[in-house]
Amino acid sequence: MLISPPGRALMNLIILKYGILIGALLTTTAFVSGTFNNTSAVQGEQNSSGIDAQSVFAFGSQVFYKDVSQPGNEYMQGSVQGYSQDLVPNDTENQAYASSWQAGVSEFVSGYNRCTGALFDLASVPSMQTNQEKMAVCQEFLDGENEMTRARNDFLSAKSSTSPAVDSGFTIAMVLERVDEIIQSSDDADQACMNAVLADHNHDSAGFSANLKDTQNAVQEMKRVYPELGVLSPDFT
Repeated sequence: MLISPPGRALMNLIILKYGILIGALLTTTAFVSGTFNNTSAVQGEQNSSGIDAQSVFAFGSQVFYKDVSQPGNEYMQGSVQGYSQDLVPNDTENQAYASSWQAGVSEFVSGYNRCTGALFDLASVPSMQTNQEKMAVCQEFLDGENEMTRARNDFLSAKSSTSPAVDSGFTIAMVLERVDEIIQSSDDADQACMNAVLADHNHDSAGFSANLKDTQNAVQEMKRVYPELGVLSPDFT
């Protein structure tokens, strides 16, 4: 059975996520087991050493990324690209993630609504009196696309503050895939809008209708993908 590229990406992330988690658990188990098997003479010294779970995960992160960086591991290198070097994000990274995520969602939703709303104005272009009014419609598509592109940068910043081993890292990777699809469709809508306005300027009603249809198709594709974001996070609903 053939698996689509998005499906392969999802499967790769699932494998990576649970592979890292299992490794982290084994590392923690080995560490705890070693601690309790030591003699009581050194037990007090160990308890005061300041070694905790975060230290264990930090050590595991170093070992993991050192191994991944070796030649022959290009597949894994691509899977963890753009993430934090900490398999378990610390409090500072969690706060940075939340800030970037919230900013990204806000901008993306705004840009999406701007693009989809502009479609209704495009249908009215032939009845508009000035070229300035007509061009303003396409500017709405462009402004919406720019907002979503800025949101994508926020999502990339959020990704750099999390890990593929935690839920937020898994979510952000899946969100970025859908975001890229929607931004591409918004660019298609912007181009089709410009062509429609140009056709109207040239009194080409057939050309206007064809490009209006292309714009509708691009916006429809945006609307098809967007609900998938709502499945990944209620912040998009």
